[in-house]
Amino acid sequence: MARKKRRRKPIRFRQITFKLTEGQKAALDRYCKTYQTTPIRFIKALVNGHVERYRPDSPPPNFVTENQLELFEPGE
Repeated sequence: MARKKRRRKPIRFRQITFKLTEGQKAALDRYCKTYQTTPIRFIKALVNGHVERYRPDSPPPNFVTENQLELFEPGE
């Protein structure tokens, strides 16, 4: 019997707007043309680099199950 695929939780996006001067926009366009990227990818890469430190740490996975046999008990 085939397993059912789990539906993925949709990713929520938030919209942020900000203003650039003409000189900043021109410099951004030149950079993106030189390195063959888009302004959105460039900005997201910069933001991810700075925000990565502030993401909550996920707890390490617990590999011990309830039914697992304990061969070496801490009391012995």
